[in-house]
Amino acid sequence: MNKSKAKAILSGAMLLGLTASLASVPGLPGSGSGAVYAATSSTSKSSAQQTAALYAKIQAENAAKVVALVNVERKNAGLKPLVVHTNLTKMAKDKAIDMYKNKYFSHTSPKYGSPFDMMDAYKITYLYAGENIAKGQKTPAEVVAAWMDSPGHKANILNPKYTLIGVGYYNGHWVQEFIGK
Repeated sequence: MNKSKAKAILSGAMLLGLTASLASVPGLPGSGSGAVYAATSSTSKSSAQQTAALYAKIQAENAAKVVALVNVERKNAGLKPLVVHTNLTKMAKDKAIDMYKNKYFSHTSPKYGSPFDMMDAYKITYLYAGENIAKGQKTPAEVVAAWMDSPGHKANILNPKYTLIGVGYYNGHWVQEFIGK
């Protein structure tokens, strides 16, 4: 292992949020006494918690921005804003995670069934309900623009019967849940 390869391993470990410790590896070319430093890594609990907290913050911010942009569209159409529903938000986030982890893109989950089955499982009551999903958009503005360019998705966003919303985002998977009571 050469010095630049050892540095690359160390740099990669740091970039992954891992703590790196240096250990002397005798007999390999390096400076001083003929030792090179190799990186060994282990994830510290604190680092993992910080990373999880940061990612949760990004998810929540993306969801909040989608709600704000949807409400701008509704205001422009003369409609009342949607109110965030906590349990619907949890469901939307769980659906986004489910799509990512189980590698599918569909309104019907292999685990939960239809959006309406999922709402029932989450004990969400409604008279009217709908779902928008998207994949690959990098920002809340991109995903809302894509939904507004699609007649079916736009109809959900601008449906006057809907009063509550939940938005979930996970690794490029976006989910909006709508209900009216």
